[in-house]
Amino acid sequence: MKAFISYSHKDENYLERLKVHLAQMKREGIIAEWTDKEIHAGSSLDNEINNALDTSEIFLALVSPDYIASNYCYEKEFETAQKMQDEDQLMIVPIIVEPCDWQKTPFGKLKALPKDGKAISEWTNPNNAFLNVIEELRRLTVSKTFSSNELLNVAQSQVVRNYKVKKNFSEVDKYNFKEISYEEIKNYFRASITELDSLENLQARFTNEGKGFFTCLISNRANNQNSFLTVQAGSDGQRHFGDLSYSFSEQISTNSIQMGKVFKIDNDDYEQFWTKSSQGFGFSSQSTSRLTAHLVAEEIWNEFISEVGVSVD
Repeated sequence: MKAFISYSHKDENYLERLKVHLAQMKREGIIAEWTDKEIHAGSSLDNEINNALDTSEIFLALVSPDYIASNYCYEKEFETAQKMQDEDQLMIVPIIVEPCDWQKTPFGKLKALPKDGKAISEWTNPNNAFLNVIEELRRLTVSKTFSSNELLNVAQSQVVRNYKVKKNFSEVDKYNFKEISYEEIKNYFRASITELDSLENLQARFTNEGKGFFTCLISNRANNQNSFLTVQAGSDGQRHFGDLSYSFSEQISTNSIQMGKVFKIDNDDYEQFWTKSSQGFGFSSQSTSRLTAHLVAEEIWNEFISEVGVSVD
């Protein structure tokens, strides 16, 4: 199912967090999201958005005061989506991210997420709010799949084939994979830093960012512990850094790289993936685990917060 995500750019932190929570549904092939980030420079904004709406089955609106105040989000995207819903071409699902007067808008006639339309920002743990959104979207996609398959033969509907085609991966493929992975990891950290900074006794921020690297800082005021983290995508001249490395320091250098904090891009006959070296630079003991960019980010993040005495249930 293709989902058009409509949002105010002032709520981009909620968009990134939603994308993190949608990761497993995307991995399972249940949902594919579209946002205006897909629009390339020089393209017609109106045409690209209209084309995306025409091919979408669900319209996810991240509703907030800024969304309602946005002429483009509310009066262009949402109004177009309403017309499509009236013609049974698309379903609108409002996701309330900040308290606002949404009940007095046409959104008030629709079932809003999370539960009872309680804004995500008002939940004690926003992850619980996003989990509720994901659970509802799963139920929605299952019911919609069944309705669209009513005319299929039962035996045919039970046949699922996952075809895989062998291919050779070039240096360009590897470079592209690293670049896309790095952006996903950086976005994961941006959303996580924003989330952590909202918690009592914790402060977190990006302190530096450049080409292929970023640095963040966490302070735990409860125990006076602080930790820097720098994540860097290796370049051709930095093979000793691996394809991706991290260090609990303000910058990465040969001296700051530690064993077990280096990742390498690998591939089989079908796909590329990440592996982690258990012994550092030489990759003499390469992990057999096949990691996605999301899993790499999650592993680094959990280790990072543990440096200041924080963990996730």
